[in-house]
Amino acid sequence: MKLSILKKLLSKEFWSSVLGKSWKILEIQPISKRKELSDFKMGKMKILLWLDDLRDPADKRMDWLAYSPIGYEVEVVWLKDYSQFRNWIQQHGLPDGICFDHDLGEDTPTGYDCAKWLVNYCLDNKLSPPVWSSQSANPVGKANINRLLRNFLRSME
Repeated sequence: MKLSILKKLLSKEFWSSVLGKSWKILEIQPISKRKELSDFKMGKMKILLWLDDLRDPADKRMDWLAYSPIGYEVEVVWLKDYSQFRNWIQQHGLPDGICFDHDLGEDTPTGYDCAKWLVNYCLDNKLSPPVWSSQSANPVGKANINRLLRNFLRSME
C-alpha cells in the first residue's frame, strides 16, 4: 500500500468524515490557541506526549492508549516529529509520560533522536525523564529507545 494512502487512512480527518465524529485530541497549535501546561495540571489530568507520525491515539479502531505508561485518564498531546517534540518540551517542560514511535517518516529524525534530545534536556536541567513506553512497530528502534532511557536512569542512581 502506498504511504500516502496509508497516511490518509490513519488520519483523524478521514475517520472524522467517515464516522461523523470529531476526535478530542490536542495537537500543536499556535500559542494563542494552545492550552498552557498549568491548565492541564489544574484539571489534574496527567499529560501524555504521543510521538507518532501516523498512529492517531484517539483512533477508536485501536486501543493505542494501552501503550500509555500513565494509564487512560490522560490529556494526550499528539506530536508527529522531532521539532514538535523538542518545541513542546522547551515551551511546557516535561510531561508525565511519553509514548515513542521510532520511525517518524522518511529522511527525518527518529524517535531515537527524540529520546537522545530528551536525555540531554534532562541532563542540562538536572531532571529525571518522565515514564515512557513505545508503540513502535520497529523492534530494533524500540529496543534502542528503551535501552538509551534505561541506561540514562541507571546513570542517575
